[in-house]
Amino acid sequence: MKQKICKSFDGIDLYYVINRMNNAPFLVFIHGAGSNHTVYKPFFSAFEKRNFIAIDIRNHGKSGRTSLDAVTIKNIAKDIASVLAAEHVHDVILIGNSLGASVALEFYKNNRKKVHKMILFTLFSRRYVRYSTFLKGLATLAYILVRPFSGRRKLQFQDYHKYQKRPIWYYPYLDIRGTPFGTVMKLVRELFATPVYLNTVTVPTQIFLSTADWSTKNELIKSDCKANAFLSVVEMDANHVVLTREHEDVLKKISAFLTD
Repeated sequence: MKQKICKSFDGIDLYYVINRMNNAPFLVFIHGAGSNHTVYKPFFSAFEKRNFIAIDIRNHGKSGRTSLDAVTIKNIAKDIASVLAAEHVHDVILIGNSLGASVALEFYKNNRKKVHKMILFTLFSRRYVRYSTFLKGLATLAYILVRPFSGRRKLQFQDYHKYQKRPIWYYPYLDIRGTPFGTVMKLVRELFATPVYLNTVTVPTQIFLSTADWSTKNELIKSDCKANAFLSVVEMDANHVVLTREHEDVLKKISAFLTD
């Protein structure tokens, strides 16, 4: 596994780790808002014999910073395309969590021939989040208040896997320590402004539902999945940070899905 940096379509430095073993499709790991590629750390050893890429999205982790106006779901999807082009990767299996799930669907929409499968955790978008109008208002207010100060704070890179046993309230603290708060609020606003429709998916896709995640409309997600033969649902007794706290169970289910 190597650590690398390439330029995005608009000149931002994009940090990623890559494991190249053969000519098989690459697993592409996409993290959520506020975190970084280390949320997938247990996956790296589990899939050490497979091709994979794990990216720090713009304004996160070890990737470069850009203006808040340029931090959008569409631009992050383009960043992924930039990394794949730099590595001459043409066939992928997308694995996205929260914001990463919406980014995966945005990438898929514009690169359908490249995507073989998708695995999506804790869908977070206007369609599938409870109280989305109220939460969008809070995020907008917070964004307006912090935007003038964004980028002035010293950040510390966070290794999320080290804190897998901490209580759930500790993870937002890690996000704040490692990511500009304005970036997180901008992306939350983006998610509430971006409806996700699963009926457009035409590749095998595994959807993970966390039954203890208060934010998601799990019954609506299950209904939408039932209407599309390409989608399968995995329910877990977990919360929104399922990747770091229940990764062993997640890995078993993903491995079975990938070998189908």
